[in-house]
Amino acid sequence: MNLNVTVSKKEEGVFILKLIGSLETDTYLELEKVALPLINSSIKAIILDMKDLDYISSLGLSAIFKIKAALEKNKAVLLITNLKPKIHQVFNLIKALPESLFETMQEADEYLDKFLSDIEKE
Repeated sequence: MNLNVTVSKKEEGVFILKLIGSLETDTYLELEKVALPLINSSIKAIILDMKDLDYISSLGLSAIFKIKAALEKNKAVLLITNLKPKIHQVFNLIKALPESLFETMQEADEYLDKFLSDIEKE
């Protein structure tokens, strides 16, 4: 299987990464190769849009955890949206990232707006 990762800039410091295909042993490095260079002192958030992700393995999950950890070091946030039911079930089974999972992009946007507002108050 392949993984295609497309990047779009939502606003300054906020990027949407659309994952298409399969995030697994042979493809997890592709996600890291795209996401990790985006993380710097001006990053605010990365949104993973998983609408077209068909499969995720343990190495795919570890890549997501690695990205989340790098974002947190920069006081930024990882949001994950549009999970297919079987992928959502994987996250639920391992009880991973419940604060980062959103059903729709609209829900993720609402959370992001509050998060960015809170940052500005600091």
